[in-house]
Amino acid sequence: MPWSRLALLASLSLLACDTQKPADVTAVLARPPASFKASCTTASLGVCTEYTDDAFGLGESLLKTGCLETRGAWSPARCPREGRLGTCATRGSRRVYYPGGDLDFTSTTAARDCVELYQGAFSAL
Repeated sequence: MPWSRLALLASLSLLACDTQKPADVTAVLARPPASFKASCTTASLGVCTEYTDDAFGLGESLLKTGCLETRGAWSPARCPREGRLGTCATRGSRRVYYPGGDLDFTSTTAARDCVELYQGAFSAL
């Protein structure tokens, strides 16, 4: 896989993250949960990303283009449930890891990818 495509995917995922801490925790907790909007399955990498309305602040066309550029499949449906290794919760998205693909994730490598690259919270399944 060309590095430029992997870099684009990483950049788009990082744009969905907000590294600033909220000043008012009560306001954040009182906010209703973000609703699911679409997903991008990149089987060649062994990942699928579910986007919420928080991620759509970047614009659907940007997210969809990034998905298609990385040979992903854009869908209004959630990521497949079969074979999941774990999930990575970030602001605006949830990344789902599967075995196989170019990156051949295991639960351990998926957790590392989530925490180190996406600064997310990993949950093994």
